[in-house]
Amino acid sequence: MLIKNASLPTDKGFKKVDIFIHQGVIEKIDSSIDCPKDEQELIDATGLIVLPGFIDLNVRFSNSILNQSHIDKLALRCLKGGVTTAVVMSDFTPKLESATLLELVKFKIDQASIDIQMSAPLADQKEDQLHNMATFLNNGASAILADSNRNANLLRRGMQYALMKNKPIFVQCYEPNLDDSGVMNDGVIASKLGLSGISKVSETTEVAKVSEMALVYQADVVLKTLSTRRSLEIVAWQKQKHPALFAEVSIHHLIKNDESCDGFNTYAKLMPPLREEKERLALIEALKEGKIDLLTSAHAPKSILYKDVAFEDAAFGLGSVEEFLTLAYTFLIKQGIIDFSKLIKLCAYNPALILKEPKKGRLEEGAVADIILFDPTKSKTIDDKHSLYFGDTLYGEVKQVIVDGALVFHQ
Repeated sequence: MLIKNASLPTDKGFKKVDIFIHQGVIEKIDSSIDCPKDEQELIDATGLIVLPGFIDLNVRFSNSILNQSHIDKLALRCLKGGVTTAVVMSDFTPKLESATLLELVKFKIDQASIDIQMSAPLADQKEDQLHNMATFLNNGASAILADSNRNANLLRRGMQYALMKNKPIFVQCYEPNLDDSGVMNDGVIASKLGLSGISKVSETTEVAKVSEMALVYQADVVLKTLSTRRSLEIVAWQKQKHPALFAEVSIHHLIKNDESCDGFNTYAKLMPPLREEKERLALIEALKEGKIDLLTSAHAPKSILYKDVAFEDAAFGLGSVEEFLTLAYTFLIKQGIIDFSKLIKLCAYNPALILKEPKKGRLEEGAVADIILFDPTKSKTIDDKHSLYFGDTLYGEVKQVIVDGALVFHQ
C-alpha cells in the first residue's frame, strides 16, 4: 500500500509525505515515493492529515454488556473516531472471573477490525477476593483494573502483580463513602436542581493514597479519568519521584462543565462528574503545562432505556468514541490549546508506551501501520438530542483508517 501527498504534522508545521506500507509495517516515509509496479493499493491523501492510530485506554461496551453485537459496534465506532487500539474496562457482564472466559472473549475480539484489548479485574466486585492475576495476565490481559476504595491489601497485591508481569494497573479513584449517593458535581447547579453532589475530596483523597502506593511499590499506575485541579497537582508532585505515574483525563471534562446538567440533562451525567467552569479551565491549564499524560473518550454508551429516566435513576456514561478525534480537533486544536504533535503524544504515543507496545502510536519507519487520514475541512452540527454535544458544530472527519496495513474504514 502506498499513501501519496499526505500532510504530516510536525513541531514545525505540516510537511507533505508519501508512506509505503508492506506486510503491516511502515517501510518508508519520504517526500516522494515512486509507486512499485506490483502495488495494487494506492491512496491519494491530498488535503488529508495523516496521524498514527489513536489508542484509547478507557472504553466500555454498550450498557457494559459483552456480546458479539456490542464488540462489532465498538469497533466501528472506534474507527469513526480514529481509534485503532482500544482497551476495554472489564467491569462488564458476564463477569470476567476466569481464564477460560478471558480466552473466549479474546477469541471474539481478535476477529474485530481494530485491536481490542482487555483489562483484567483485580477482584470480585462484591467480595474482597483477589482474582488469579497471573493467569489473566499470562493469557492476554493488557492491564489490571482496580477501584481505589477496595481493600488496600488487594490494591497492594495488584501493584505487585503489575510490577512482576510488567503490565500497567488502571485505578479508578473514588471513595463513595465521602458522598451521600451523589449523582453530579457538588456545587451550585446541584443545589439548584436539588440533587446530591459528588465531592472533589472523594477523588483527591484516593489520588493521594494511590499515588503514594505507586511510589512505594514502583508499579506503572494510570489514574483513570481525573476531574479536578488538585488531583493533577498531586500527580505532578508525585511524578517527580515516580515517573511511571500517569494522569488520564477525558475529553469531555476539558470541554463541558456541570452547567450541562442543568434542566436535568441525563446525557451529561458522567462519572466522575463534569465539574464547575473554574475546574474545567484549570484542567485546560494543566493540559497546556504538560500535567496530563493521556486523553480518553471515556466511551461508556447507555441506551435510552437507562437515560430517559429521572436524573437520580439514570445511568452514568455516554457514547463518544466515534467523535473522539473531531472533538479534540474542534475544541483543543482549532482553539489553539494544543497542536497535533501534542495530541499525538496524548492519544497515541503515551498510551502505546504504557501498553509496552513501542511500535504503535507513532508514524515512523518500522512502526505498525495503524494510520488515520483526517479531513479538517469537513464540519457537522450535532442534531442528536441524546448527545452531550447537541447543537455544537464539530469540525473535521476521519476519512480512512488503516489497521495493521489493511484499509478497514473509508467514508
